[in-house]
Amino acid sequence: IGLASSTNLGCVDFYPEDSGKKNCCSYLVKSMQSEPADQTDSCKSLTLPENAVCMCDDDNDLEMALACSHAYLPSVTSSSMAHTVRENERKLTVTEDVSKGLLETTATDEALRIILARVKKEYGTVTDKS
Repeated sequence: IGLASSTNLGCVDFYPEDSGKKNCCSYLVKSMQSEPADQTDSCKSLTLPENAVCMCDDDNDLEMALACSHAYLPSVTSSSMAHTVRENERKLTVTEDVSKGLLETTATDEALRIILARVKKEYGTVTDKS
């Protein structure tokens, strides 16, 4: 087993390369893969870059965020995150907007609202399984 690492607030985390947030998202996407009813049915392959969005807030989320089709940040927590957002404006959206009163939990709520609207638009429905 190899090791992977990520940096968060100046600290380096080491962990098995098969773990981590990106791999967790990849596992979830694969677990939602539908099986064809029979061999003649086509089965669309789900991938992180095409079928997954996420929320993130810090440097240790970057591998996951950049692997997904889009990532939403309720706020920018560091200068390195601000730099990454500037470098990836089409892939990363910051929902915090002081002029609209979107701060802290309301910025998180806005990110969730955007994600739910996106799912509804792309897949036609959002189900509540609670």
